Amino acid sequence: MQKAEVILSLLSQKARNDENFVFRRLYRNLFNPDFYSYSYRQWCRLQGNSMARDSEKMSGFNTAMVDTIIQKMKSETYYPKSASHVRPNKGIKLPYFESPALEDHLVQEALRLMLEAIYEPGFLDTSHGFRPNRGCHTILYQIKTECKKANWVFQGEIESLFEQINSDILIYLLRKRIDDGRLLELIRRFLHAGLTKCKQGDCDYSGVPQCSGINCLLVNIYLHELDLFMQQTIDMYIDPKQTDSDDFRVCKPKERIQYFRYSDRFIVCVTGPKRIAESLRNQIQSFLKQHLALELNLEKSRISNLAHERVRFLGYDIKKTVCFSGKPQTRQNAKKKSYAETIQLLVPNEVIRKAVNPFCQNGKPVYHNARIHLPLPELIEQYNFEIRRLYRYYCLAADVSAKLNKFRYYHYYSLVKTISKKEKCSVKKILHRYGIDVKRKQGTGTKKLLGVRYRTKNGQEKLVTYFNDPLKKKERPDQTACDDLFNAEFGMDRFRCSNRKSS
Repeated sequence: MQKAEVILSLLSQKARNDENFVFRRLYRNLFNPDFYSYSYRQWCRLQGNSMARDSEKMSGFNTAMVDTIIQKMKSETYYPKSASHVRPNKGIKLPYFESPALEDHLVQEALRLMLEAIYEPGFLDTSHGFRPNRGCHTILYQIKTECKKANWVFQGEIESLFEQINSDILIYLLRKRIDDGRLLELIRRFLHAGLTKCKQGDCDYSGVPQCSGINCLLVNIYLHELDLFMQQTIDMYIDPKQTDSDDFRVCKPKERIQYFRYSDRFIVCVTGPKRIAESLRNQIQSFLKQHLALELNLEKSRISNLAHERVRFLGYDIKKTVCFSGKPQTRQNAKKKSYAETIQLLVPNEVIRKAVNPFCQNGKPVYHNARIHLPLPELIEQYNFEIRRLYRYYCLAADVSAKLNKFRYYHYYSLVKTISKKEKCSVKKILHRYGIDVKRKQGTGTKKLLGVRYRTKNGQEKLVTYFNDPLKKKERPDQTACDDLFNAEFGMDRFRCSNRKSS
């Protein structure tokens, strides 16, 4: 049998060369043992080291398991285990789904790899959610660079998308590219088992529920229809010859419409009158209801004027600024100043207030009582992970330096006071005892930062200090930094798994 990478490469190449090609006999790839080995490696990579906590998962993969799965696939008797709803805290209203068994993970990953090879080449550039080398930063950067002239913005959110996806409609959409009844039946079984649901309570700074694996891909396949509809609708506004409907009013030469989507959130930027944004809102609402059985969340969907108010999208504030030049230009006996319009991405004030709140009381840094029991290396790394995660998400903001330096002040001295409380001595003694000279990342010379040396299980000495990177604005997104960078488990689990031995 061919290697999984070769098969996936051929599928992707065929999908790229012929966007209307219908794929057949895909199910037989699930008889290939290498598909499961490759799926396991990919799944481990996506999970990061968070799976290291579960030794049963780490040691559960073997050839006997693969043979069992293949036999069930050949007899078409593979049924995934149903996901059960668990509410870890009484205060959480949104459902939380237990993780599937390792066998289900492997089959889901194998399905994801095949579907991604087929569908990813056909997704539009306006879609950024849960795609390779795309994420919140790429869509925000695209808005910043391409929507400078926009004055009206319609931001929309789909109501309970991850709960409301219609399995019959999804299977119908899959049939357009896949003519394989056995594969579609397997996907239907996963849908009915509830294993393709996302953990609604797990969100990053964007506010979007974080899903993984095949869940994300199925969402993009489902909403690809919305992307195509918006592409056609915008073309009709620009080129009135394509339609005779009165709903599409002719755009003037300087008017423009742009659409971007991230998962269940989308934004439409209009350079023109408000009526265009209102018309698009009504058409989107009608399309979602009639063709995808979805509803707009009217409380979170609104039309805003960028000239007078900020727009909150994916955790950033979007603001339009106008810069006037000092040199007047004479035209028709009237003096006018030239101006340039720009889009600014900003850190919302409430984000910083919420981030500072656990480390501040009455305007002063305070110790974190829940962390006093942690060993010093792990305590410092916990603080490092928090500020690093916050900076990585808001590094595109124009005011990231000012806002996050305020957070860093309270955050750093909260760490100092937590160690002071832990060791029952003064802050001054802690700074003297654990202060380490480190090179400045900006400028020259050194500065003292809180740090500690420790030895790993292998006897290797390491040094961990408080976060020392400059909090500078980044002009462009790092496309290698996809959304899994913001996984709250990844960084700390990697550190805990080092089996350190504190010096």
